[in-house]
This record gives sequence, C-alpha cells and structure tokens, in this order.
Amino acid sequence: MAIRSSYYGSLEEAEDYFDGRLHESAWTGAAVADRPKALRAATRIIDTLNFKGYKNTVYLLFDDDPDATDEEIREQEAAQELEFPRGADTEVPEAIRIACYEIAHSLLDGKDPEMELENLGVVSQGISSVRTSYARNQVPIEHIINGVPNATAWRLLRPFLRDEDAIKLSRVS
Repeated sequence: MAIRSSYYGSLEEAEDYFDGRLHESAWTGAAVADRPKALRAATRIIDTLNFKGYKNTVYLLFDDDPDATDEEIREQEAAQELEFPRGADTEVPEAIRIACYEIAHSLLDGKDPEMELENLGVVSQGISSVRTSYARNQVPIEHIINGVPNATAWRLLRPFLRDEDAIKLSRVS
C-alpha cells in the first residue's frame, strides 16, 4: 500500500487555520494557485529534517518481519512519499500540519530560508557607496540553520526531531 500526498494537511484545513489566525495576510493575499505551491515547498523543508523513528510503512514492515532485508526496507521507505505518518500513527500529527501551514505562510510572505541564513551574519548595511559588513562569529538561530523560516513552526517540529547527539548503531553479521 503506497501512501501518497504532495504536502501535509489540506487546502481546506489550511483555510480554516488561517481564518482563525491573526496577521495572516500573506495567505489570503496570495494567488490561489500559489497556496498549494507554498504547502509543497513547506513540506519539502519539513521532510529534510531528521525525525525520530521510522515512516509508518517501515514501522509496519518491522512489526510483521523484524528481520526485514535492506531491500524490503528501501521498498517500504519509497512506498510512503512523505516523512509522516511515523511509527504506529496512521495520520499526520496536527503539529506537523500546522508547522506546514506556518512555513507556507512565511514563504508566501517572502521569507527565503537561504537569505535568512545569510542575513544572520550582517551587522551593518549601507546605501551610499554600497557597503555591507558581516560578523561570521555569531551563532545562528537554530530554526534558521535548519532551513525553517518560521520560529513557530520550529517549536512545533522540534519534539519530533531525533536527538542530534544520538548515534544509530546497526549490527552487521
């Protein structure tokens, strides 16, 4: 069974979410055709992160066959396009869907994760005789160095992330 979707949540749920959110003009002001594009881009940003556990399809494989082969694991990884649902979950958690909407809103508002990262080092800019000064010794903000242009979304995503100090060991026999 393949689980296919191009983004987390739905356009209808996103509309409902933004109907109840203050300062949502980037969503309502965006062209209707750009909204699913923003959700797909937000989903790609989310799916680059390193999450705890396994995709649902891989989890179910291990539940049925704890000695599954690498080929079977790769096949089940490919059967589920997105990173969520994970583990025994069959639905995408609400926090992940809301994070997707928040990131989409930031993208529609003109935030570019690459530019955000570059701008962290800017300590001064000029206009006349065009100058820019950078401080490269500054510690970047966690969500920006991870490519997430929205702090609210980062706070929602953080509990699902694998501990960065964790080491995954596998026995090879």
